[in-house]
Amino acid sequence: MNTIGTKTIETERLVLRRYRVEDAEDMYGNWTSDPEVTKFLSWPTHTSVDFTRSLLTKWVSFYEDGKTYNWGITVKGDDRVIGNIAVVERDERTCSYEIGYCLGKKFWGRGYMPEALRAVIRYLFEGESDLNRVYATHDLRNPKSGRVMQKAGMRFDGVLRGSKKNNLGIHDTAYYSVLRSDLATREDYEKLFLELYPGFFERDYVRNIPDGETPSEQILRLQNFDPKVYDKKLPEGVTFGFYEGDIEELRGLVAQVVDHWPQFFTKESRIYCGYVDGKVASFCLLEDGGEHVINGVKCRVGEPGCVGTLPEYRDRGIGLTMIRNVTEIFRQELYDFSYIHWTFETQWYAKLGYKTVLRWNNRGVVRE
Repeated sequence: MNTIGTKTIETERLVLRRYRVEDAEDMYGNWTSDPEVTKFLSWPTHTSVDFTRSLLTKWVSFYEDGKTYNWGITVKGDDRVIGNIAVVERDERTCSYEIGYCLGKKFWGRGYMPEALRAVIRYLFEGESDLNRVYATHDLRNPKSGRVMQKAGMRFDGVLRGSKKNNLGIHDTAYYSVLRSDLATREDYEKLFLELYPGFFERDYVRNIPDGETPSEQILRLQNFDPKVYDKKLPEGVTFGFYEGDIEELRGLVAQVVDHWPQFFTKESRIYCGYVDGKVASFCLLEDGGEHVINGVKCRVGEPGCVGTLPEYRDRGIGLTMIRNVTEIFRQELYDFSYIHWTFETQWYAKLGYKTVLRWNNRGVVRE
């Protein structure tokens, strides 16, 4: 992996910089000598400033190789170090870095640590084009550290029991991470939209959309999808599955929902339906959006399309359960993202974890 080394990072309130040997007094006074700070850490509380100075001398020498990521945290206007943030583990196989951090107790509760963590995550992804994942961990008995990770935008991955050891002994460990694709920008999603639908805004039917209508595009990273997020109790007789009946009969039902959709339903289509007592109640096309690059990462995109529920079966949870099932199918088929095109039902899909990434009108993408 290419490395850019430890360079100064500035945030709204902080400066993250390289250590100097003369930082030993502040480092010892603010955190290395405090057993409350080191309680959940893997290294012992320092018993003298000389020990801190000896360690710091080694840290400073490591900067020479250009591969070390280790910052002292300072508050703007005050060059004294108040805490530490560093890359503590590397996995070249998965292109992953683990970040560790600590902060002097008298600086807790001010939001400094999430601010520093967000900045370092961004620095690493921007500086290393092949970096895929940044993660951090905490002892389950230290939930405050988990809240730092959450505030920095990291996602909870799970718990490994008895997987690490700190000053309290072997402990169950919570893992949080950020993937490069999680940091996709508006420009990345606009590029994806236009790749999925080339020439979209030159189409006559798009130009003829009434002024004031602003449909949305939504996306869900399937590794983050939990099918249990929506578990509606449905009436008896409701079932789900791929459609195997007469296509013309289904087209007639589709026309009751949107009159120009039947053309998209063919014998070759993959169509998933919800049924009530064996009769079609809802329907959805499963479409392959192909492979695309999102923020430097190649991804497979699946698309639930032409989603509809017949009027007499609406507001029962059948349609959203159908989409939950379709989303799970895409996940099991190893797609990376599920993409919803042209919807006004953003809150409906949001119940499954879909997020709105773009809105558009008859003139193009709306830049708000």
